[in-house]
Amino acid sequence: MTEEPQARSAPVGARRRGGEALGGALVALSSLAFGTVVLFGKFALRVDLPVFTILSVRFGLATLLLLSLLAALRRPLRPVAGERLGIVVVGMAGYGIEAVFFFSGLRYGTAAAVTLLFFTFPVFVTLTSWAIGRGRPSRPTLAALALAIVGAALIVTAGGNVAVQTLGVVLALASALTYTAYLLGADHVLKRTNALTAAMWQAGSASVGLGLVALSRGELGLPRDADAWWPILGMSLATAAAFFCLLEGLRRLGAVRTAIIGSLEPFAVAVLGTLFLDEPLGVVVVVGGLLIVVGAVAAALARTTPVPEPPV
Repeated sequence: MTEEPQARSAPVGARRRGGEALGGALVALSSLAFGTVVLFGKFALRVDLPVFTILSVRFGLATLLLLSLLAALRRPLRPVAGERLGIVVVGMAGYGIEAVFFFSGLRYGTAAAVTLLFFTFPVFVTLTSWAIGRGRPSRPTLAALALAIVGAALIVTAGGNVAVQTLGVVLALASALTYTAYLLGADHVLKRTNALTAAMWQAGSASVGLGLVALSRGELGLPRDADAWWPILGMSLATAAAFFCLLEGLRRLGAVRTAIIGSLEPFAVAVLGTLFLDEPLGVVVVVGGLLIVVGAVAAALARTTPVPEPPV
């Protein structure tokens, strides 16, 4: 009689581990997709278009792509009641503002320096999640966090140029903090809405927010030729895939482990740069990538120590 509950709980535990492993793979895929966004973004920035216009069109096209996919699959076009406002807020005030801070910071420092400062966000996510009572991170989670941060630092500083002005530091850290709020907010808001629907609404919210910024700066417009359109279309396709994989993985893993696995992005950017931009992939980058991969796998397998319930 005493063995029956254990026998029943074993398949449940196996399903949970399988779901978390799938979540880790989805977040890793989202990192690759976001890295692809950066790759296409480098091509897009060669065209004489304002950054806010590029970002607004990018998210707008991603919204249309996700809308078409939802219609083809006959999935709900609206989030579940009670989650709609939250999804709009995290999309517009979270991801949209984060992009503004990040790209503004690039004006006051090298890409390596701004990226390094931005990838402090896993630390902020871990500490903030702990502070607001979502569970104390386990030792394996903290070890995975340390590996991911060291690996990201090695990759983005491999070129040796990390010059940044004070304003660039402020903007980059503001971007990291805003992305922290985005991950924690999305983790809190998304309970019943499917990932595709949430991704469409978040992309649309970010497009509207960035479009308003571009309009206020007198920069709102559309690309005029194919040289401008194809990289933005590539950014949009990658953004749609990244949002879906990120939100589906976030639902399975929570904000802390999602943030740690998300540190794969700079490694993905380095590899894609080598393949398509003839940028060298040095030994330091490879070592940093291996550290991030080990940290990502450890984060996917780790557990968060739950907060003990008070006795009843």
